[in-house]
Amino acid sequence: VPNVADRALCRRLIDYWDEGQREDNIVADRDDGSGYADPKSKIRSDVVLPDGAPLTSELTGAVTRRLFPEIAKAFNFQVTRMERFRIGCYDAASSGFFAAHRDNTTPKTQHRRYALTLNLNTGEYEGGLLRLPEYGPQLYAPPAGGAVVFSCSLLHLVAPVTQGRRFVAVGFFWSEAEQEIYERNQGGPNREEILKV
Repeated sequence: VPNVADRALCRRLIDYWDEGQREDNIVADRDDGSGYADPKSKIRSDVVLPDGAPLTSELTGAVTRRLFPEIAKAFNFQVTRMERFRIGCYDAASSGFFAAHRDNTTPKTQHRRYALTLNLNTGEYEGGLLRLPEYGPQLYAPPAGGAVVFSCSLLHLVAPVTQGRRFVAVGFFWSEAEQEIYERNQGGPNREEILKV
């Protein structure tokens, strides 16, 4: 989906990453959903957008206006909940990548239905393309401000970045039907949730 975020918003998100507190190579594969660093599976540095910040509200508004109608049209699915956005950087200096994985395989993540990858700086790096290996060799690279949305059940990977730095905003969506799963597995409402529409 093109034109989810304009270039100015993309640049502000990258600037926020530059100044933010980073989490390096964190995955949440344990049954309890706890995150741990696993550089064999993922080399990406993330900054979480805080609840209530103007930049968080701006990105949430852009996604709600531009992307949610497309999800409803393409998948017949009404998004009502989401986790906080993460701004991630795959850096060629460390051969940033994310090995093949699914986004809803643990009790703490099984509520997730759709994943978002919003490219922030397409054209400023080489490599780092998204692939869904169960469905062929195609590589996905929407323009800056464009997004790919896919089921969290699909196996996907990010190929190594070979030059420059690839910046993305990542998010996960679900609906009221999955909210009970979310609350049960999180032990009630959780700070990860930032949107109820």
